[in-house]
Amino acid sequence: SKIDTSTLFDCMAECRTIKTKAELEVMRYTHWVSSMAHVEVMRSAKVGMMEYQLESLFMHHTYTHGGCRHMSYTCVCACGPNPAVLHYGHAGAPNNRQLVNGDIALLDMGAEYHCYASDITCSFPVNGSFTPNQHMIYEAV
Repeated sequence: SKIDTSTLFDCMAECRTIKTKAELEVMRYTHWVSSMAHVEVMRSAKVGMMEYQLESLFMHHTYTHGGCRHMSYTCVCACGPNPAVLHYGHAGAPNNRQLVNGDIALLDMGAEYHCYASDITCSFPVNGSFTPNQHMIYEAV
């Protein structure tokens, strides 16, 4: 039997591009919860913690304070050399490195709420201060 791939295309395309006021509110809420969780992770990150602890803090905050039971995708909490690993954080390259002084954390995490996904990436110095070279690169990017 032949599969019909065109009947619903226009309807689905419209649903993806035109949002109701209620949908926009849910999207704003999902992004706000995820933003606040990123701020909490940045405030809590300390040398000696593990990458997976940053991920856990994010997930805990989005669920506890925002009711977001799911993540939009596999969380990436990459520190030190790990941001160079594509899609770091999966089973083959888990978020399992200990944070050391001088590390930059790259976090790519977002919560999902009522099937609306947030996607936020940020970078920050784990010890709270950029070195001059880190600051120059951070500002350039």
